[in-house]
Amino acid sequence: MNWKHLPEGKGFKIGNTFYRRVCTQISFSVSSAANQSASMNIENGRGTEKKVWLYRDGTIATLAIILFGFVLQAASGGTLLRLAGFPWNMVAGIAFTCLIFLIFFKWKKRAPIKWLGSVSAALPAILGFTFLVLLMGFVKQDVAPKNGVSRLLGLAHLVQTWPFILINVYLLVLLGVVTLKRLRPFTLKNAGFFLNHCGLFLVLFSTALGGSDMQRLTMNCHEGRNEELAADASGRIVKLPFSIRLIKFNIDEFRPKIAIVETNKGQYVPEKGNDQFTLLDRNNFEISQYHVEVDQFLETSGKSGDGYLASTNRGSSPSAKLKVTNRGNQAVFTGWVCSGSFNMPPEVLKLNDNHSLVMLPPEPRKFSSELAIQTKNARTVQPSIEVNKPCSLEGWNIYQLGYDTDLGRWSDMSVLELVRDPWLPVVYAGIFMMMAGAGFLFIYGKPKNGGTKHVA
Repeated sequence: MNWKHLPEGKGFKIGNTFYRRVCTQISFSVSSAANQSASMNIENGRGTEKKVWLYRDGTIATLAIILFGFVLQAASGGTLLRLAGFPWNMVAGIAFTCLIFLIFFKWKKRAPIKWLGSVSAALPAILGFTFLVLLMGFVKQDVAPKNGVSRLLGLAHLVQTWPFILINVYLLVLLGVVTLKRLRPFTLKNAGFFLNHCGLFLVLFSTALGGSDMQRLTMNCHEGRNEELAADASGRIVKLPFSIRLIKFNIDEFRPKIAIVETNKGQYVPEKGNDQFTLLDRNNFEISQYHVEVDQFLETSGKSGDGYLASTNRGSSPSAKLKVTNRGNQAVFTGWVCSGSFNMPPEVLKLNDNHSLVMLPPEPRKFSSELAIQTKNARTVQPSIEVNKPCSLEGWNIYQLGYDTDLGRWSDMSVLELVRDPWLPVVYAGIFMMMAGAGFLFIYGKPKNGGTKHVA
């Protein structure tokens, strides 16, 4: 119908009104469809202007990095990696930090960079890093691989493998980006977040770079001899900037234990599935089917005829005179037992054709070393160290590690462990920053939206 030839009247008004309504409805429908399509594209992560990155993307990225790392490790034949020492590790660290700054400030409005500073990227990366750390707990580290797969994938030395290094670098990138995002606006509410993440960045950054500069050496230090050479785990000899002399080695021991053994088999007699060891710290006690009375105990003694006498001579050993009663047939046995030493044989008390009573060597309770350390500038210090109580000197920590177990309390040699970690102050700085960040969050409370407003 040709609306143009109709007279102006009722028909024209009806047609004109209908035409306007149809056009309005079509326009509204097209607009609604376009808005709905754009909304669906954004929700599905396919928007052309703004891509919404999901946890799925972060999980895929983390898995890809770890799997790619294991592929590289296997392709290299299981070769372990080690970053060059100072100053090259410092140069690499500065270049890496500058690269993060450059990428962030040049492309911080791009969707991938925004995603790198989001929770959906950080959480899967943290889980991936945690997985490798847990794997280190299940597979014994720094030992010879048990099989070809372990050697090929570097499972016994995970810290020096491609997957661990790549996930560490990826996590550092995420921490760097999210930390820079909180620089502006720098408010007190953001201060706690910034300190926490920047502190964690410093801890991971310094431990990754400082591994090549860390030295862990062992030294056998003898009485009356100045020692200045130590060895690392591979046997390489390192000369120290100071010399150490052992003045005296001291050891405190527990009282020895006694046990019943099967004479023919040489095995301990079990009772209810457990081997029986009894400490000689009482005058009367029960062991297996026997009642034992301690008539005399000597902490250090020497053999004299059929018995023992107290002695402090080198190589003397604990001994005890016992009275043993079989609770079944009331048979009584009396005699001496001795744990023996490098200088005297042990002695056992035979109870019958099947059982004998023996004394075990005493276990150390505490051992320590009195040292004399002379530095290059002729300064002498005389510390006393023991287990978990080291001394510090010129950036080195000196620990008590062991002694000559064959000589026991008569050892004239002390095994020392010397550790030097020049990056440790940076690690401490990062830890203190995280503690300060926790304090800020405690004081100023929880950020709005659960703390995800500036992160996502």
